[in-house]
Amino acid sequence: MLTTPPAGYLRLGRLGRSFKLDGGVRLHVEAELADDELEALLTSGARLFVAGLGETRLRGLDDRTGSNVLLLEGVRDRTAARALVNAAVYVHAQDLPAGVAEALSAPSSEEVLTGMPVVVDGHRWGEVSAAHLNAVNPYVEVRSDTGSVSLVALAAPYVEVTEEAVVLTSPPDGLLD
Repeated sequence: MLTTPPAGYLRLGRLGRSFKLDGGVRLHVEAELADDELEALLTSGARLFVAGLGETRLRGLDDRTGSNVLLLEGVRDRTAARALVNAAVYVHAQDLPAGVAEALSAPSSEEVLTGMPVVVDGHRWGEVSAAHLNAVNPYVEVRSDTGSVSLVALAAPYVEVTEEAVVLTSPPDGLLD
């Protein structure tokens, strides 16, 4: 099973739930792309690499309730599509429209947050060990300087993400225990 793309591919996102009987899968784009850039990319005939499938191309594209549903060569039924849920999707850099390669090669928000210091009431408490931003409620895993791990919801009113740190002001008792 191929899981690592050949040289020259950039990560585009990951596949979500299967959709339709003919093997459609939702695409969750991880890069900051404008709608027209994404449409140009997906309609350009670009070479794709899907972890667990290998090199492939699009055979069709649908827009369903605001999500892009991909129909991939080599995936013709729902069973094959389900096997690819959460698989990473890469696109060949040479096939990208102008300006899109830079957006795809920029660090993801998860990469930017991971390793960032966590400050609680003005004092360093630890650092972000992992970020989970594609969930309904985005959160980070925070490892204290003493080694304990806590989960912190980024939408909480006591959390502020700055360029320098994740700042918690008067967090609820027990959150960081």
